[in-house]
Amino acid sequence: MHPGPRTLLMLAGLILAAAPARAAQAPETGGGDADEKARSDARELVYAGDEFFAQKRYAEALRAYQRAERLVCVPTTSIEVAKTLTAIGRLSEARELASTIAASRPTPGEPWPFMQARRRAEALRDELGGRIPRLRVRITPAPATARLRVDGQAMTASAEGSPIDPGNHWVEVEADGYVGARQRVYVPEREVTTLDMALTPVRSPGGGASPWVIGGFATSGAGLALGLGAGVAYLNARSDLEEACRQGTASCSGDERGSANTLGWVSNVGFGLAIAGAAVGGLALGLETSTGPTSSVTWAVGPGYIGVRGTL
Repeated sequence: MHPGPRTLLMLAGLILAAAPARAAQAPETGGGDADEKARSDARELVYAGDEFFAQKRYAEALRAYQRAERLVCVPTTSIEVAKTLTAIGRLSEARELASTIAASRPTPGEPWPFMQARRRAEALRDELGGRIPRLRVRITPAPATARLRVDGQAMTASAEGSPIDPGNHWVEVEADGYVGARQRVYVPEREVTTLDMALTPVRSPGGGASPWVIGGFATSGAGLALGLGAGVAYLNARSDLEEACRQGTASCSGDERGSANTLGWVSNVGFGLAIAGAAVGGLALGLETSTGPTSSVTWAVGPGYIGVRGTL
């Protein structure tokens, strides 16, 4: 692959920029050779970076350009780094680097490609200023101790929204006395994306269950004990009554039958209380639990990503 016009301009800048240093180091034996080696390595890295960029292998192109920049840090290498950061989607970092290049002071007699690189940096800075999106996070409620993190990095919540790179991000909110919330959000270019995050107060551990829960389950336990006890007594009484009637003894009487039936009725009442108490306690417990975090699920859709976000 032959180098393009931008690459030729950049390499010309590298050669011209190093000329004063080479002249100053001429009396020394090692300086010129070291400088020439750095320029030669930088040229090879730029060629490699151009090939990777043309193939859309942006991560490899970025590594090549950054290595060239470390060897010869001049506007013509830095602008290639900014260009590749833009292609990757790291717009905020690219704009910051472009602003640094554009604001750098020209040196006396510097090569013309350096001036061209600054003009490219100014144009890239202005372009990215309109492309970088913003993320606005609304926290409800909004306690003073609320802490906002995006992709693990602290961020300050603002009404205007904070600049952020486009794409998918994890947003986390924490606050003292509240259950934290975490959501994934897709942020498109050039837009202000608003995300609502709800915090739920932490339930006081000393509050305990309500009287309805305690009373319901206590009644259920007492009813169950009564039902089982009376039921066992009823079965024993029926067994004794049947045996007495088979033998024709005096115990086979209407009074004995009435006593046995009473025990059966008491057993049924006990089991009824057990069921009713369990129902009341369970209902009360369910109503208390429902005061926790409210389920909220919404779709999150973006290029190469589709899913849901929310709390359960």
